[in-house]
Amino acid sequence: MSALLQLIDISFSHSHETLFEGLNLTINQGDKIGLVGHNGTGKSTLLALIKGDRENDSGEIRKPNYVKVGIVEQFVPPQLYPLTLIDTVINLFAEDERLANRWQAESQLLALGFAQTQFDLPVKGLSGGQQNLMLIARALILQPDVLLMDEPGNHMDIAAMTRLEHFLKHQCQCPFLMISHDQHLLDNVCKKTVFLRDKRTYEFDLPFEQATERLRQADEVAQKHRALEEKEIKRLQSTAKRLAIWGREHDNEELSRKAKTIEKRAEKLNQNKTEVSKGSPLNLTLKNLNLGAKQVLAIEDCDINTPDQVRKLLNIEQLFIRPGERIALLGVNGVGKSSTLETIRKKYATDDKESGNIRFNPRAQLGYYDQELACLDKEQSRLDWLRDNTPVNEDELKRSLINAGVPYQDFSRTVNTLSGGEKARMMFMTFSLNQPNFMILDEPTNHIDLAGKQQLTEQLMQSGATLLITSHDRHFLDKVATRWIWIDQGNLVEVTSADAFYESLLAQSEQVAEPLAKKGASAKQGASANKGASASKVAQAPQPQVVSAASPLDDEDAILQRIDELESKLAADKVRKAKFQKLELQVKWQQELTELWQKVG
Repeated sequence: MSALLQLIDISFSHSHETLFEGLNLTINQGDKIGLVGHNGTGKSTLLALIKGDRENDSGEIRKPNYVKVGIVEQFVPPQLYPLTLIDTVINLFAEDERLANRWQAESQLLALGFAQTQFDLPVKGLSGGQQNLMLIARALILQPDVLLMDEPGNHMDIAAMTRLEHFLKHQCQCPFLMISHDQHLLDNVCKKTVFLRDKRTYEFDLPFEQATERLRQADEVAQKHRALEEKEIKRLQSTAKRLAIWGREHDNEELSRKAKTIEKRAEKLNQNKTEVSKGSPLNLTLKNLNLGAKQVLAIEDCDINTPDQVRKLLNIEQLFIRPGERIALLGVNGVGKSSTLETIRKKYATDDKESGNIRFNPRAQLGYYDQELACLDKEQSRLDWLRDNTPVNEDELKRSLINAGVPYQDFSRTVNTLSGGEKARMMFMTFSLNQPNFMILDEPTNHIDLAGKQQLTEQLMQSGATLLITSHDRHFLDKVATRWIWIDQGNLVEVTSADAFYESLLAQSEQVAEPLAKKGASAKQGASANKGASASKVAQAPQPQVVSAASPLDDEDAILQRIDELESKLAADKVRKAKFQKLELQVKWQQELTELWQKVG
């Protein structure tokens, strides 16, 4: 199978931090790859290297001349906001070709779930999920051979996500690599999973959940290896120290020589210890933020309008929020969830917070998370931005950045150049420093990794803070929310659970997906025919014979020779790609080494 795109031994450093070291990745015809990793591991940077926006320090990015790469960005380029939906797509053609190709643009937008009546809407008036679908249409209209997508499911409600999932699974004809933190999308769309961590990639020809289990098993073996190695290093160091003391006390040159030999072996083993992966760098620490009062927020007879104030979206007749409540605001994209949150935020920013249609408790301290992270679109350093948005002293700011995994050299990096995950960390850092007792969170899980979502969930549940949340992540809402409010047909409806809302969304999605399924039937049949072939393509490395640890080695020179042989095997096996390493043999070799060194000791 010929490779469409190859990354070979790629190394890249940014601001004194090494992101990739000897990284390899291949995209072949027919691949549907999910690229996952903790925030800050360089997923978006990897796409920028492929695109050519950045230059790798060493290694090679190889693709045939005929291969055209399409990129779906994580954020909408600012120059697109004034354009209409259809213009963002046809403007990719030369001016004299736009009219002739309009039908292609319309067909692509219809396939992604847009209605013809939406073609002339301005991009700035579209929801975040609709903007992401628009970016996919722009990338596909030029018929790329490979599609690279950076968080395409961000900001999408279940209806939009279902359309995206169906399109990628049944209608998208070109191979793709997709960065995502959405487990449901990864499992249902991607046949191959690539984990980016430890400055390199770990590849599995499996959907996300199965690949994660396989990686977890490998991590358990690695941790056992590391524990054995640490134990062996301590034993060797102790033996070397003891022999060195005996050599000095008894003036025995042979014992001193043996001590130096053992010490060198301990140093070598220490330098080649098995790597154990680090966790997510997201760090959110909230104290007990429960506000001792009867009411945090009261809203009565308040109209919520579109951002341009042209159209009324809904009227909030009456809404009271009490301390400690964690409220999920439900609704499809475009009904006014974000507009409701923004209206509340704007009221808090005024001098008069305690009267009118929207009234705050005088002791309420608001923390606001904007799904667009617009407050970070500034040419300010990380440190300067934190100074402007928190009241703490300089030492505490620097300590917070270091605790969040930001090296000192990167304090001066401007916040508008950060990835979505890095921006999210900056926002959560302000919450940790400001300790707000009322938090409005608009899609807070969009840019954080799966481990980060778990940490965020636990911290929010334990903090006692009052929360008003919108999110398309059902798992997150099910864990966090204690109260459910649904924006349905311009009305605010309180429900006992989110089940009715999700059932209505799925019913709508099935109505949209049914005609699309018929169009994609032939593609589905082709995919099924290839399923068996792709499932059996993982190469199995040959297994060498194992020398028994019980072999009768009594002569010291023979023992040392066997030790050299085993250490060479271990070193050679550990530099292989992870999927070709013989982990069980490594454990057996290490056990034999331990027994042999005990004989030498």
